[in-house]
Amino acid sequence: MKRFKYRRRTWVLLAVLVAAAVAAVSGYAYFTAAGVGTGSANTGSVATLQITSTTPSGIWPDGADHAITVVVNNTGGGPQHVGTISGNVETFPGCWGYWFQVDSIVINGDVPVGLSNHPTNIRMPVDTVDDQTGCTTQPLTIDWTSN
Repeated sequence: MKRFKYRRRTWVLLAVLVAAAVAAVSGYAYFTAAGVGTGSANTGSVATLQITSTTPSGIWPDGADHAITVVVNNTGGGPQHVGTISGNVETFPGCWGYWFQVDSIVINGDVPVGLSNHPTNIRMPVDTVDDQTGCTTQPLTIDWTSN
């Protein structure tokens, strides 16, 4: 009987050791799998920049430069890249736009959301043989473009 107890204890101990070994090894088992899927996001949109300027006065043929401030209003949701802002004076009866020169503004960078001021100059560089009296006391309209 003693011999039977000894064998039974050995089998029980062996079963416990096997169970522990299986549990230990199963802790290191895993599956490897690859995955694929899709997601989505929305980007902002480009908003047209609103470009305006201050109104200079006292411009004369062959006269001095007149400082003007160009105001860029970025109404978009984030910064927008601007290369160069150019201005051309509109022609109206008796006053030709090409008689005026507006200096371009080179930004070549991002314009932040909101208002930003950019200085430039306007002049009437050429005293032509044409009568330029039609330009006197007239408000000038400058058309601004950016790229």
